[in-house]
Amino acid sequence: MTAPALRPITDGLIRLRPPGPGDAIKLVAGRDEAFHRFLGPGADHPSPLACIEAAGDVVGWVDYDLDRSWLEPGEVNVGYNVFASHRHRGYATRAVQLLMHHLATSTTHRTATLLIDPDNTDSLALAARVGFARTGDLDGNPYFKRAVPPLSYSDGVVTLRRPRPSDLDADLEAKDQEQIRWLWLSGQQQSWEAMTADEQRMHAARVLAERTEAFGVGPKWTFSVDGPDADYVAYIDCDLANEHVPAGEANVSCSSHPRHRGRGFVSRGVRLAHRFLEEHTGCREAHIIVDSKNLASLRIPASLGIPEHSRWTDEVGRTMVRYVHRLKGSVPAP
Repeated sequence: MTAPALRPITDGLIRLRPPGPGDAIKLVAGRDEAFHRFLGPGADHPSPLACIEAAGDVVGWVDYDLDRSWLEPGEVNVGYNVFASHRHRGYATRAVQLLMHHLATSTTHRTATLLIDPDNTDSLALAARVGFARTGDLDGNPYFKRAVPPLSYSDGVVTLRRPRPSDLDADLEAKDQEQIRWLWLSGQQQSWEAMTADEQRMHAARVLAERTEAFGVGPKWTFSVDGPDADYVAYIDCDLANEHVPAGEANVSCSSHPRHRGRGFVSRGVRLAHRFLEEHTGCREAHIIVDSKNLASLRIPASLGIPEHSRWTDEVGRTMVRYVHRLKGSVPAP
């Protein structure tokens, strides 16, 4: 069975893309003693699902296959390699996490597995870091499984999900002065108000379609939050290529629909967005940056127990407050 082609996907620090001309030579040249020890001789002309790029250079590969006798229906076997000079920078962790996201968005597979040599301490650490659970041994090698992550998350009150076209009316209703004041960039309000109602609707529909399309490829993931008695009670996005946070970490922005403010839906949605980041990406930190005068938004990190990290004055004289949440499974940057 042929694996579905991978659309290029990025988390703001690394990029997965299908192999291209000349990549096989690079992948063979990147093999070292550790590669051969744990993965064997390797194919003469490797063509994995994806090459791993960092700063525009190929630094390794990640792949999965179905042709293992021990696999059960719905399971895949995951493999990867990062070149020796690029190891211990988190690239393998990020690549496996993006592969899990690809499995979730583009396949019907339910479980990913790892079979790891007991002496391969780096891969054993990766398995623990990204949530694989040891289920036993195969021929003396530790065997791990992990469910492919869901595409929506619920805490029993709200549900975090991908945007959809039916969100359009609620999205238009949500564009009130509070949202404009705190989230819109300079000049956006003037451009919006210069449009006719039909033009505003067409513009909002186009942005909504772009959000939906970007959900599979990153580096910005956008969510709608449904409440217990209404859809689209809040909006959340996680941008892993935002200029105000380190590359590959998440800037989390959020807003509440005017009719649903003050009910805690945004805080619940942010908590679920953190789970998405933990299970679909390799980012280590989620940053929330708030204008110090935005009292409603300041209550969100406080309600989640996220500590204040720093304050600074931006280019227009506003005092900005940064809150940083360490994500589960994260490790300090090298």
